Amino acid sequence: MNTLLLAIFWTMQVIANLFFKYGSGEQSPKVACFILGNVFGASSIWFMMKLYGRMNPNLAMALAGGGSFLCVQIALSAVFHSRPTQLQWIGFAAVAVGMAVASIAGKPDAE
Repeated sequence: MNTLLLAIFWTMQVIANLFFKYGSGEQSPKVACFILGNVFGASSIWFMMKLYGRMNPNLAMALAGGGSFLCVQIALSAVFHSRPTQLQWIGFAAVAVGMAVASIAGKPDAE
């Protein structure tokens, strides 16, 4: 169940950030993108709250925050054709390693 909650949270964060980026363009519907980005972004917090109730809050934040960061970076790169540098990819890998370490060392249950 935690994996499903994380996947939904990450997906909603990706959608929110894609709307925000699209809304930053010159010819974009800025207000609509702002509203839709906030609808998805704010609504995603409900899933994070569920994670906080089901797992150690530090682990929940590490996985939710780190995973959404990585998913958003990949989505922005793919959709808007921005290419991260090698050093940025190393940073992304460091975030992924940090998530793995937090998962291995963290307590899975809520406190």
